[in-house]
Amino acid sequence: MESMTAQQLAKLNIKGIRVAQPYGRLLGEPEKNAVIFIWGEKGAGKSTMSLGLADALAEHGRIEYIPAEEHFGKTLVDRVKRLGATHQNLNFTKWKSIQALKEILLKNRSFACILDSISVIDANAKETVELAQWCRENGIMFVMVSHATKDGQYKGNTSIAHECDIEIKVTKEGGAETEKNRYRELTAIAVPFTAQDREVAPTKPTTKEESNPDTRENPVDTPFKITLKEIDTLHKIRSWKRINSMFGSKMPCYGSKHSGESENAHLSIRYTADYPKKRYIMDLLLDGHLEYQACTEGKGGGLKACWKKLVSKYGDLEIRIYKQDHAKVVLGAKEYKRQERALGKKEKSTATNSPAPMAKKKPAAKNKPTPVKRSKKTTAKKKDSSTSDGKPQQQVDIEAAKESQAKLDAFLTKVLG
Repeated sequence: MESMTAQQLAKLNIKGIRVAQPYGRLLGEPEKNAVIFIWGEKGAGKSTMSLGLADALAEHGRIEYIPAEEHFGKTLVDRVKRLGATHQNLNFTKWKSIQALKEILLKNRSFACILDSISVIDANAKETVELAQWCRENGIMFVMVSHATKDGQYKGNTSIAHECDIEIKVTKEGGAETEKNRYRELTAIAVPFTAQDREVAPTKPTTKEESNPDTRENPVDTPFKITLKEIDTLHKIRSWKRINSMFGSKMPCYGSKHSGESENAHLSIRYTADYPKKRYIMDLLLDGHLEYQACTEGKGGGLKACWKKLVSKYGDLEIRIYKQDHAKVVLGAKEYKRQERALGKKEKSTATNSPAPMAKKKPAAKNKPTPVKRSKKTTAKKKDSSTSDGKPQQQVDIEAAKESQAKLDAFLTKVLG
């Protein structure tokens, strides 16, 4: 059909595929013939990400994974064992040529093809884009992997980013973030490096028990035990580096003790600094979706009000905090550095514009000349005094932080009895 009315188009029901977590959280529900582009620096985890994704896609059909650079060597074998990527539909194929690959895909009726990496074709050649288009036309999902250049861009034909449906950048901080996604909003996950990281619930639950929150995956790979009384420690950490801390445990929210381990994490708390307004925003998220937002300063009810709303809506919440230095994954490395530089410049300009203290009159010089060392010490003392005297604004901020902390401490004491 060459043409179609808007009403006919609206009646179409094109379903995407569900991908096992945590990859599904990153991809959404792509079409069967989607083109996915994974790239990043050397050693960031591109091959680990692509192999884990290949194993997750294998539940939909035969996967042809082409380790064009590693072949069938020890590195590949160790990665397969570490990830537990042993699905019966996952097949490894040696690279020969584009024509040979097309014949294999058609002969085996493959569901998807993962090419790691496109450098075997010549990343800058138009054949890369043509292979992606051929896979799309034949209903085959195509995942291609590429390296990054020295200037932080992907290596390859500039048309690749336009042709792909999903572009994933793998960072050296251990994160995978979508730069482009036609199937859901842009997001990020921690790259699963072991089989334990990939232990998740089935993507197609058949019973209520299977879809229970207890079966949800842990989105962060470095958990540690903590009590609710220690939550205020997170409140004290005023930095982008603790922008994402995850909660979840097998104990109800209002119990007297809150430490322990569990297999689920569905409530997350994210601190975001709002420097211009001198405040810190707390986002309460469920399964990565923003539910409530509270300012840690002010009269808006704050944490206590949000806590009550969440408990009344979802029942007893389960607590567990995960430690993760993850700002570069959430913000992206460039944005992270930009904000860091902007904050540094702002603090520097504030210090420069602060009024200089009145210089003390020097005592009259005596017969003996003042030693050079003593004059250096005197200068250093003056610098220290000028630095300490030029902090009226910072002192106010500290007081505000102490007042906010006192409110949080009082709330936690009341909750914990």
